[in-house]
Amino acid sequence: MGELKKLILSININYNQLTLRLNSFIFILSILYSAPLKDADITEFIEARYAGADSIVYSLISEDFRYYHTPYIGLGIFTEYSDGSLLITGIVDDSLQTMLDIGDLIHEMNGQVVSANSPVITGRAGDGQKLILTKKGDSTFTEMIVPLILVQFSQNDSLFLADLTPYAAIWHDYHIEILDIVSKKEKASVYYHWEGSREEGGPVYHFYAMELIYYYKKTELIYKIETLWSEQQFRDQFK
Repeated sequence: MGELKKLILSININYNQLTLRLNSFIFILSILYSAPLKDADITEFIEARYAGADSIVYSLISEDFRYYHTPYIGLGIFTEYSDGSLLITGIVDDSLQTMLDIGDLIHEMNGQVVSANSPVITGRAGDGQKLILTKKGDSTFTEMIVPLILVQFSQNDSLFLADLTPYAAIWHDYHIEILDIVSKKEKASVYYHWEGSREEGGPVYHFYAMELIYYYKKTELIYKIETLWSEQQFRDQFK
């Protein structure tokens, strides 16, 4: 009788060990071979984003989400035109742009008086831009040669979500066509066309975009989006 109990106990121990190993093996397989984010999920994210559906977008992004806007060559500043000059209202990255400050007023750029329709700056990183400006709190005109820099503005989840509704409110109607989605492991490349008008019967605006969407395999939550350069941005580096 004692030998029989030992045999049963031995069988139970071996069975439990086998079950544990099998469960561990299944868990490892689920991590290694979990399905990538579905194309339908990516399409839903893009459509919700331009519709201003921030609650849907919120449910699809992670807490450490970061959106990287298209990189560009420029002065790395935000400006507003007021009373004949450009007021600097923000600096994209103060570690890159150290010559200009918030509150400075730009009056001339490369020999041209600035206006509300001042042309977009073109050139390569390092090319100097001749500015006539007054520094914040000073009335003296100063001439400065400020080099162009490579800038990429980024937003965290809160700033990204805050922009969705105001942008959607600008447009009377719009349409998005997803042209291609290529998924590999924890990354998807998305190519799409957007068109819209601000008023009924008004002019239609278009743009094409390509973005890299990164997501966590386990949760399928998007943690990073990178937008890519266009051919026009490349051409803008040549004067």
